[in-house]
This record gives sequence, structure tokens and C-alpha cells, in this order.
Amino acid sequence: MSILEFDTVRARIRSFAQCSLGKQRIESLGPYPTIGEATLELNAVDEMLRYIYRYGTLPYGGITDVRSQLKKAGIGGVLSASDLLAVAEFIRGGRSVREAVQTKQENLPLPSLWSKVSGLFDARQTEIEIRQTIDEDGLVMDSASPQLHRLRQERRELERRVRQVLENMLRTHQKYLQDPVIAMRGSSLCLPVRVEYKNQVPGAIHDYSASGATVFIEPRAAMEANLRVRELALEEEREIERILQRVSGVVALVSDSLLENAEVLSVVDAWTAKSAYAKSEKAECPVLRDDGVWNLVQARHPLLDKEVAVPISLELGNQYRLLLVTGPNTGGKTVALKTLGLLTLMAMCGCFIPAASGSEVGFCDDIFVDIGDEQSIEQSLSTFSSHMRTIVATLEKVSKDSLVLLDELGAGTDPTEGAALAIAILDELKFVGCRVMATTHYAQLKGYAFGEPAAINASVEFDIETLRPTYRLLIGVPGRSNAIAIASRLGLHGSIVDRARAVMTHGDIRIDELTARMEEARKQAEDERDKAELASKEAERLREEWRTKWSTLEEQSSRLRESAQHEASRIVETATREANKLIDELRKLQKAGGAKDHELVNIRKGIEELRPTASGEARPRGRGPKDVREIAPGATVRVNSLGQNGEVLEKDGATLVVQLGLLRTKVDLSDVEFVRAPKTETKNVSTRRGVPREMKLSLDIRGETVDDALPQIDKYLDDALVNGIERVTIIHGKGTGALRDGVRRYLARHPRAASFLPGGPGEGGDGATVVTVH
Repeated sequence: MSILEFDTVRARIRSFAQCSLGKQRIESLGPYPTIGEATLELNAVDEMLRYIYRYGTLPYGGITDVRSQLKKAGIGGVLSASDLLAVAEFIRGGRSVREAVQTKQENLPLPSLWSKVSGLFDARQTEIEIRQTIDEDGLVMDSASPQLHRLRQERRELERRVRQVLENMLRTHQKYLQDPVIAMRGSSLCLPVRVEYKNQVPGAIHDYSASGATVFIEPRAAMEANLRVRELALEEEREIERILQRVSGVVALVSDSLLENAEVLSVVDAWTAKSAYAKSEKAECPVLRDDGVWNLVQARHPLLDKEVAVPISLELGNQYRLLLVTGPNTGGKTVALKTLGLLTLMAMCGCFIPAASGSEVGFCDDIFVDIGDEQSIEQSLSTFSSHMRTIVATLEKVSKDSLVLLDELGAGTDPTEGAALAIAILDELKFVGCRVMATTHYAQLKGYAFGEPAAINASVEFDIETLRPTYRLLIGVPGRSNAIAIASRLGLHGSIVDRARAVMTHGDIRIDELTARMEEARKQAEDERDKAELASKEAERLREEWRTKWSTLEEQSSRLRESAQHEASRIVETATREANKLIDELRKLQKAGGAKDHELVNIRKGIEELRPTASGEARPRGRGPKDVREIAPGATVRVNSLGQNGEVLEKDGATLVVQLGLLRTKVDLSDVEFVRAPKTETKNVSTRRGVPREMKLSLDIRGETVDDALPQIDKYLDDALVNGIERVTIIHGKGTGALRDGVRRYLARHPRAASFLPGGPGEGGDGATVVTVH
């Protein structure tokens, strides 16, 4: 872990813990033994992170590590007042954490967190017992027992008397005193007397000043009282010890439950530390896989500055199990190696990793690392020997579920032999079936990766123009040392460069040229990909822009429709009220010998037809507009401004004289709407009101719903009024009474129903309602 610098990451996580319990748990943080346990931990940390983003950190106030105190109380030990106060604060803190999660989980699902804290034991009575005994300063209160209260009262009274005696002596013996103050020496109150007057103040000498000029004397007049004060102090200490023993016994009764609380709170605080670290580092939850596959996207080393670190992306274990990274020194090969190992270790410990969302990490049984130069003078180990010892130990323990990280494989010896050894080691690891990431400078290993299906080349990019590494990891592209090119750009004479190239073997030159062409092709492909991504993003932006505009237009259109419908309803309601007033006035005129009832009914129905439907469309109001030339005397038209139908009496250009019931008015031609043509034949029709053959004296609505029945009742009463029928029967049946009650409520406010009664004998009883129409 130290080679991968996990200790440093763990220390950073520990700094985010809120209490000592969580800090101690993070200190022992290590990989979980199974992928299931690690996944559960990641889910819990994810819940805590969502809680922190929404509500902030849990209230850990008062929670400290009181496990030693609880264990001491559990075996019969006596806790101090400050220890008891810490236990009380611990109980309160645990309850606060539980209540915080309980109230917040109603709005934010927290199954793992609530499952953990719901079992916290609330030792409220123990806390009350402690707080009734110990004050906020950690001192035993006078009210802890009647005996303690009496002892302290008596001691204070005696101390008051002693001070009173000494204050009197300050005034009467002032000339003998060095300073007019009362000094405390040990547990005695004394006077600072000049040494030359020590015999003038009878009493016991307790101390001398450093200079010897002052002697501190306890006056004889106060000695007896001081002695009693000391006796009371001893009795007080014994009483306090008894009280602490009693309260410690109360704590002992719940010590086991509180120890379990401490364990739970340490886990919860560890989740808090991990989630706070993830928030600080903008880390994401990794997906753990049990098939040995890694797919890291935009991953970076957590100890590098996230603002300047270059993220890398790599795959391992799916199409290939061996990843061989080549490239110049200081190019970032070792950082890439450590990034893979460290992020794997963090994920197995239940921590979020600094990588893009959806990054996958293979769960392995062990991580073997050979990074750095471990040469030792004491053990006579060279660089090569130290690497070999590490690799030998790795080969003895490695399994197919292991991750092996090898830095500078085969380095420190003859290049030919080192390359041969490196290939042999890689073959052995391939045979075992583990996942391997190795860095090297050997060209032979590039060829090995080309010919081995289980292996693939990778490189860290180097900019020849600036002579600086870009730290980008390129999968599938072998790296070049670029030594000759760098020397040439740094000013090495051209003839020397040419001789260097001539010394290179033909195969090396071919590999170098092939690698150069591959890099050029890769850069062209990346440029095309970047252009395609920009075009795709622009298309997506435009689509979102048009989608937003369309949504805005839809909302505006909907609001306009609703506004128009509300305005139309308001206008029609106003017209209806005015029309009803007009009808009432016309009815008064009718009694004086004027308008007919069916004309009044037609006027009211025409007004009702003006009301918009729920869809915003108006109900049909006749046969639609016609050519104004068809409007002639005798035609029926609708006067839009009044909302009523009338008969055209005269037509004078663009002005019409229209008969509206008993009213005759002039209207403009543009204010009317054609309804029907004038009748061609006029027959003498008797005005005697009678009952037409199709008009029944009862309306049967049994089986109908209230909503369906009311329009039928409305029309039936209108017909009854037109035909002069004053008494009708509505048959609704008894049933549950819902239809009956709905009908009668409707009749109670209907303008045509003068009165109504249940049916009498022979009329259906309560299953019918007899209505008087007016």
C-alpha cells in the first residue's frame, strides 16, 4: 500500500471524519474481502454523499470515543465526573444522528444509512440521571444528594465566617501586614505578615515568601473554623465518590448497548469521511466487476492537482490481459501504473475514485507491485537484483484473480538478456491468467505485444516540437524513445545524428518508421473524431434550442387558449346575467299581455349555447354565416352584441330593424349573424295551449346518473313551460337515494320549478317527485 501511496490518500480521507470514532476507523481502512461487501460499502457512501449534497453533514456534536470509559464502567469501575459528562454527550449525539436520518429519509431514500442508525440505542434515562448529577462544567452538582448539599452549605458558611474574621484583622492589623489581602496557602486562609511582626499575630505559620520578608500566618482566631472546613471537604470528597459510584453503576447497565452504538457511529462517520472526500475530489462511484475487467475513463491520480493533472483512459482484462506501456522517461508511465493500482485499491476499500462516472474496476484477490529502485548497499543488492527478488515473490503467490504492476520490467542489466527475461516473465504471468500492466523501454517487448493476442502496446505521448511529455496514455500505439530526434532538436550536429541512425539496425528503423506512421494516423483520426464530436455537440445544441423554443411556444399557446376561454366564459356569464334580467322584465310585461313563453325559452337556450366547451370551441349557434344578401325581412338573425335571436322587420342598406321579443331595435348589419331564412308560407296557428301528443306528464330517468339526468330534466321543464303544463312528475326511483337527492337539489335552484313534493299515494311515493312549473 505504501508503494502506491495509499497511506497518503487514507490520511486525506481521515481528515474529513467528524469525530474520533470515524478517524480511528479510517486509520484501519483496508480492502474488503469480497466484492459484495465492497459494493455495499460503495452504495452506503453514495447515500451519504447524496445526503451531504442535500442537507449537509450529520450532527456529530458531542460524539467522542468513550469506549474505554464504557468498558471501565462495565467491569464495576468508577467514572470521573468528566467521563460521565462525556458519556451523556455521547448518548445525546447518537440520538441526534438517528433523528436527523429519520426525518430526512421521508424526502430522500436512505435504506443503507437508516438500516444502520435505526438500531442506535437511546439511553435517555441514563443521560437524564447523569445530567441531574453532573453540570456542564463536569462538576458534581449540590443537588446530586441531600448529604452533599448539606456539607457544601456548611462548608461555605464556615468559609464565609473565616473570611469575615480575616477581613476584620486586615483592618485592625494593617500595620503588621505586607499587603492588605487574604492569601491561600494549601487549604488554609492566611495573612501576609511582615517577618519582623510575626510574633504580633498569633497563629500557625504555613509559608514564607521567596525573599523571606513575608510570612504567611493562619490566625488562631480562624484555625478552628479552618480545621472544620478541611474536615467538611474530606466528607464532601467521600460523598462525591459515593455519588459517582452510583451513577457509574447506572452507566454499566447500558454499557454493552452504548459500545454497539460506538461501533455504528464509527461506521457512519467513516461513510461521512469517504463521501466528503469524494465531494472534495469530484470523485465518482466505481462499478466493481468480478470478471477481472478494468475500464477507467478520464481517471487521474488522486494525489495530483486535479486542476492540472492530465486524465487517462485505459482498458484491461477484456480483449487483452497484458498492457505494455513504452515511452520516454518522465513521460508519465509510472504515474499511469500507480493510478491503476491506487484506484483499484481505493475501490476495493469502498471509496469513490477520481474518474468519470461509469468507470469499471476489477475486484482482485491481491495487487502485486514492483515500482521504484530498491537497491541496498547492506544487502549487496543492485537495481536488477531488487527487481528480481520482488518478481520472484510475486510469481510464488500470484493467481488468475490478481493484478500485477511492473515498472521498468527487465531493467538494470544487459538489454538483450533483460528483454528475454521480461518476455519469459510475461509469458508466465499470461499462463497464470492474471492481469498485468508493465512499463519498459525495450523494443523487443513492443514486438512481443504485436505478436501476442493477449497483449497490447500502449505509450505515453511526447511532443517532439516542445520536447515535453503530454502525459496522455495512448492504447494500441507503441512508444518511441525519440532520443535521436530530441538530440537533433537540441542542436546535435547533423553528421553525428546521421551516423547514429546508420548504426541502428534495419529492423529498428522499420519499427520506428512504422510507429511514426501509426502516430500520424492516430492524430489524424483523433482530429476527425474531435471534428465529429464538435458537429454532434452543435447538432445536439441546436436540437435542444429548438426543443426549448417549441416547448415555450406550446406553453404560450396553452396559456393563450386558457386565457381566451376564461375571457369568453366571463363574457358569456355577464351576458347571461343581463339576459336573465331582461327575461324577468319581459315576464313582467307578459303578465300585462305581451311576450310568449316559448320565445323566452328560446332566448335562454341561445345564450347557453354561447358558453365555450372545455376544449375552447364554442357550441354551434345556427347554420353559420351567410351572404348578407340573404338577410331579408322575415329572416331570423342573431344579434351578437346582445347575444339574442330576433326577426328582421326592415332592412335599410346596412341597418336592420330587428324584433327581439317585445323589444324592437336597430342594429348594424355587421353585428348580426344569419340563422334561418324567412318562412315561405304562413299558416294560421291556434294560440291555444294544449298538450301535444308526444308531450308526457312524467319523465322516467331511472337508471341514469345524476350528470346524465339533469340535462333531460332541464329540457323537460322547458317543454312543460312552453306547452302550458303546470304540474309534472319526475320518476327517479328509490335505490340508494343518490339520484333522488341530486334531482331535488337541482330543482331547489331551478328557475322553472316553483315547488316540488315527493309523489303521493299512487304517484310513486318517494321514488318520484311532483314539480309545479311556472
